[in-house]
Amino acid sequence: MKNSTKVLNFPNIRKRKKSTSVDGVKYFTEREIKLLRRTVRNDAELALQKNQVTAIRAWLAVDLLTCTGLRVSECADLQIKHLHIEHGKSEIFVEHGKGNVSGTVVIPLSLKRHLKAFICWKKEQGEGIQADDFLFIGQRGKWGSQAIQQTVKKYLKGLGLYEQGKSVHALRHSYAVALYRREKDLRALQKQLRHISVQSTMLYADVSKDEIAEQVKGLWN
Repeated sequence: MKNSTKVLNFPNIRKRKKSTSVDGVKYFTEREIKLLRRTVRNDAELALQKNQVTAIRAWLAVDLLTCTGLRVSECADLQIKHLHIEHGKSEIFVEHGKGNVSGTVVIPLSLKRHLKAFICWKKEQGEGIQADDFLFIGQRGKWGSQAIQQTVKKYLKGLGLYEQGKSVHALRHSYAVALYRREKDLRALQKQLRHISVQSTMLYADVSKDEIAEQVKGLWN
């Protein structure tokens, strides 16, 4: 595999507002997530043209983390056999996640297509694509949690989105907040996050002060 050159093209970022959180759990706004995704995707497209590799892996990692709510460790442990993306299926099986809990996560069609394209790219790179082969492989072998965390964190810092207590794991919180606010379906969110108890999921059903302010605006007027 050819040596990769880091491709980090960050747009100019204005001064950010105070951190967004629900019940003390920090998460990124929809605008911030879209900015992160767009930036990494653009770098991946440029890397593909230059036959570089790191940004291509980074884009899949960000796509997975923001579209599934997977923990970084779960993302790093994914093997080809965990991707249920054959005809009629759009799922990822998380084997032995946090607390040794296994479960299935439904994924959007866009991520399914991305995963298929990434597997084809892996094959072109000479990487294994058999059932037990890991999805993320670097020059020194499997990408561990730290490798993914550091790669994504570079983008967060470059975009001015990183702060203490709000790093890569906050992408899981961001996914949870966004998914709940779409349909207010607590049970669906619990299944996607693979929480044993719904009490763990209830956290994301809280509302921010901005939402409350919007709801009380003009009340009785």
